[in-house]
Amino acid sequence: MMMAILMTIVALAVVLYAAAMVFKRRYKMRAEEVRNQVESIEKASLDADFAKLSRMTLSGDSLTEVENMDKSYHYLMNRRLPEIIEELDEIDEQIEGYHVFLSKTGIETTRKKTMDAISQYRELAAKVSRIKKQAESHQEAVKELKDKYQRIRKILLTKNFSYGQSIDALESSMQNLENLFEDYMKVLEKGDLKKTDEILSELRQKTRVLETALDKIPPIYKNYKNVYPEQMTEIKEAVRKMKEERYEFEFDFEKVISETDDQIKRLDEGLAKIEVENCELLDNKIYENIEKLYDAIEKEYNAKLRFDKRLSYFKDFMEHARKQEQELLIELDRLSMNYVFNHNEPENAHSLDDTLKRIEKWYQGYENRDEEMSICYSEYYSRMLENLQNLANIEKRQKEIFDSVASFFKDEQDAKRAIQNFDAEMHRLKRSIDNLNLPGLSNEYQQYFLKVSTEVVDLANDLGKIQVDMDQIEHDLINTQSDLDVLEKKTQEIIDASTLAQECIQYANRYRGESEEVANAQKEAISLFEKCDYIKSLDTIAHILEKVDENSYRRIEASYKKKSKYQS
Repeated sequence: MMMAILMTIVALAVVLYAAAMVFKRRYKMRAEEVRNQVESIEKASLDADFAKLSRMTLSGDSLTEVENMDKSYHYLMNRRLPEIIEELDEIDEQIEGYHVFLSKTGIETTRKKTMDAISQYRELAAKVSRIKKQAESHQEAVKELKDKYQRIRKILLTKNFSYGQSIDALESSMQNLENLFEDYMKVLEKGDLKKTDEILSELRQKTRVLETALDKIPPIYKNYKNVYPEQMTEIKEAVRKMKEERYEFEFDFEKVISETDDQIKRLDEGLAKIEVENCELLDNKIYENIEKLYDAIEKEYNAKLRFDKRLSYFKDFMEHARKQEQELLIELDRLSMNYVFNHNEPENAHSLDDTLKRIEKWYQGYENRDEEMSICYSEYYSRMLENLQNLANIEKRQKEIFDSVASFFKDEQDAKRAIQNFDAEMHRLKRSIDNLNLPGLSNEYQQYFLKVSTEVVDLANDLGKIQVDMDQIEHDLINTQSDLDVLEKKTQEIIDASTLAQECIQYANRYRGESEEVANAQKEAISLFEKCDYIKSLDTIAHILEKVDENSYRRIEASYKKKSKYQS
């Protein structure tokens, strides 16, 4: 029993020892990591940077900030970091003395202090870097601004003729900049970096404004001094001459000239005050107005040339259209006594006449104008082109109307000949039927014959009216011709059927004594023939003949067709 207890104690001791070794190794590594971090801060000393800052001439907020930073830095390096090192030494002793588990809390506390120290160090390093860069940027700014001001002074001295009335304001702006620069240098020498930042920002902004003015004013001043006066003089002289020649413009030309003169005056004032943005706007407006004036002058001048060049052609075209219109109206008036118009030809012709009168009125207005009257030739030329197109449309429609009525007389004569042919054909068909000496004709055929006869008579009557409707005549001619074709077909069917039926009935006499069926069929065929049903009569007798004498009907039919062909 004692042995078992002893063994348990030994085993537990072994386990505890092993655990202690594991934790000892782990905590020792953690402590070493913290020590390395502290040493990295010590190695990255900012002593040289602070020494450099201390040699700088600083004042105001900048001096206060650097002094506070210096105190914080030396407190960090001389107090906080050594204290952390002492704590790490104590932790190492605890780990080596097998107080492993007691060292855990110490390591975490020391680690947190180290992280705070690192954060403080980084913050100080960033501030030092910022102040150094700030100081360096001011040194660069001084050189940059001195170079710029030297260049600006040179421009103002050697190219003052390019700035005209702006030169005094530019010189004044330059002097103000130099005064501000002197203030900047004084503050910079005192070392108040924060205040110098504010002045430097103002300096740069005003320098940019002056540089922009130096860059943009010369071309604007050149326009003001050399270009616009010459152009306005040229425009005013051109307008004076054109007014003498009775030109007019599409817009109030004098108003635009007055506006442009006023804009040039305001540009003069803007240049004197170096109001660059306003001067740019005015320069653009003046340019646009002058272009507008030039374009209007050119437009009216060219419009008059084109108008004068085409005026004679326009007059001839108009007179030709009038001549054709008179001929058309006379012809329509003449035709209206004998023919019906179905397509509004007179109305359309009078509509063309109204349009032509408006064109003539416009032309006469120009020809009879007061010699003192001013003319906007661009509008007149535009109206001329519009009227030329109208005249072309008028002549096109005149031709269409002429063409639509020109064939009335010819069509009437053709219709008369067609009716005569219809009448002759009706008589021919009647004679063909009469020559057969048939017992009669079916009611259906007689009614159809009467229908076609009536159509021919009606056509002749319509054609004999005082006013002939040729559209209706042509429509009726087509229908009558179609009905006549049907009548011819019906007539030919009667001729063929009645003739063949008679020949077949006669041929059936050969078999009537031998066949009662033939005798009965012959009797029925004769009865149908006498009732004027010639087609059915033929079908009845032909059918029985084919039964008693194969191909007999075909022979009779072939003989008939041959004989009919020979007779025709």
